[in-house]
Amino acid sequence: MISLVGVELTRYRARRAIALLLLLAALLAAFIAFKSAWDTRPPSKLEIATAKAAAEHEANRSDIRADMATCLKNPEDYLGTGATQQECRDQLAAASASYLPRQELDLTGTLKGNGLGLAILVIGLIIIAASTFAGSDWASGSIANQLLFESRRSKVWAAKAISVTLASGLAAVVVLGGFWLTMYLVAADRDVPHGSAVVNDIAWHVVRAVVLAMAAGLGAYALTMLFRHSVATLAVLFAYAIGGELVVELLPIDDIGRWSVGNNVFGWLETRLEINGCSSLVPGCTQTHISHLDSGLYLLVLLLVAVAASFLAFRRQDV
Repeated sequence: MISLVGVELTRYRARRAIALLLLLAALLAAFIAFKSAWDTRPPSKLEIATAKAAAEHEANRSDIRADMATCLKNPEDYLGTGATQQECRDQLAAASASYLPRQELDLTGTLKGNGLGLAILVIGLIIIAASTFAGSDWASGSIANQLLFESRRSKVWAAKAISVTLASGLAAVVVLGGFWLTMYLVAADRDVPHGSAVVNDIAWHVVRAVVLAMAAGLGAYALTMLFRHSVATLAVLFAYAIGGELVVELLPIDDIGRWSVGNNVFGWLETRLEINGCSSLVPGCTQTHISHLDSGLYLLVLLLVAVAASFLAFRRQDV
């Protein structure tokens, strides 16, 4: 089995289409890291001076000064019970930071924005790579030749599945790990606060993303071995992504969003996900929390169904 897995890993690595897809994933990660760092670069001296001048000009407006005087005279009447004069200054005095042209780097914001988007993109490319790897054997007819050298179909299927899963996980570790290492170094260089809680959230996000990438690669491989065409697999996934999610949201069933594949993917990747707890056709929607455990179990069941169907079909159907 180990030798077969090694052969399949070599074949996976040798596929030009797969190499290009993984290279694209790395380039996307590099571009998003550069854009995230550039869009949050520290302000220049000129920008800081301009922001201070704008804040001073705003503070000297007659209406602002009148409001400030009224608030300082009686903060509770102006802002509510318990208000203080310092709160008057904080809320009514224009801070120069609010006039800066961009926000400073925030790793938590990056995690919820570009980081989550990158994880989805990388997993999507891994799905295409896994499907291409399995589909090429059927398209070229080489699967029949492979079974001449190893007649035990279960062993051939398993070796391919293990190699795809390992390769998918390694690709995700390199690309996503490289992205977050870059962002962490940028934050450290700029003395941006990044406490243990933020680092912990990022680390667990990367772990969950890698696990999902491995599962997605295995699932795409299983479906392609079942359909025997990578185009069929990608078409089914694309059709669901476009129409399936819409149909699910339109069903007049309470808490239907909980069973959406897309919501469970985001529920697995995000630190915490809140969704509408009912269909768009049902009034009075409430927020529902999808935990990582719930999302993981839901996606695991789908993966096991796909793997079982693919494995049984490959053992019984003619090649």
